Amino acid sequence: MYYANQSANSRSKTRGMTLVELMVATGVGSLVLASIMTVFVTSNRTFVSMGNYVAMEQSSRNALDQMTRDIRKSKNLISFSTNQLVFNYLGTTNLVYRYDPEARQLTQWKTGGTTNVLLSNCDSLKFSMYNSIPQAGGTFTNTTVVAQGKSISVAWRCSRTILGKKVNSEDMQEAQIVIRNKPVL
Repeated sequence: MYYANQSANSRSKTRGMTLVELMVATGVGSLVLASIMTVFVTSNRTFVSMGNYVAMEQSSRNALDQMTRDIRKSKNLISFSTNQLVFNYLGTTNLVYRYDPEARQLTQWKTGGTTNVLLSNCDSLKFSMYNSIPQAGGTFTNTTVVAQGKSISVAWRCSRTILGKKVNSEDMQEAQIVIRNKPVL
């Protein structure tokens, strides 16, 4: 008798889980895993968005630095439109900046050189031209006369897509660059 009781007790102690206990454990485990996955997916999306924004900001900064250096070194503005600038750079070398809305790119080209893409994924870009009038306190006023152009303003907006969906876009960037080697009229 003693052996029969002991074996019944040991069987109940080593007995497996009931179906209800197994379903409750599976449900709780699924909720915990779903919560962890939600946090993981949200963190990944945030990380990718921040990396995307940083890359766009760096690209914009590099483009602006390059344009500033080159425009300040230029001798004279030869041609102006809201999507293209042509400068006399050095001697017979011309410097051209052109925005192509279909390709969404701002390119730079020097006579005899290669075309460089300064900005890509650019939704909009516009050049403006200003002149400096010393008698009015040196303030810049908008002009369309190339001979009077002393300063160039450039404004753009870029965005990126991930898996075919625009996920974030950069705030409008704008800068005004003075053509230093051009005399004031």
